[in-house]
Amino acid sequence: MKLPRFLLLLALFCLCGGAGPWAQPGWRDLPPEERRQMRQQMRQHWQQEAQQEYGAPQGGPPLRWRELPPEERRRLRNEMRERQMEAEMPPPGPPPGPPAGAVQWPAAPPR
Repeated sequence: MKLPRFLLLLALFCLCGGAGPWAQPGWRDLPPEERRQMRQQMRQHWQQEAQQEYGAPQGGPPLRWRELPPEERRRLRNEMRERQMEAEMPPPGPPPGPPAGAVQWPAAPPR
């Protein structure tokens, strides 16, 4: 019963693996000029996504640190420090030690 299932799965995997060359994208067949256009469109798309994700102004290059007003830089700097301090702080809870219910041996007497 298990052998036919195994053979069926093996045959399916072999057939799926053989379909790989036909699953390649068709951009390799395009002429160089069309490929350049496609790359340019993708760059523009990625830039728009980055602008939307990081809040950069539309239609212009992203703001540089020195182009921000001093108050905004100070606020961002303080936020980064707070995040760094939060990442360095240990999580709240009991101090590290033996697990609950662990047997503790008495201290050895001094010699």
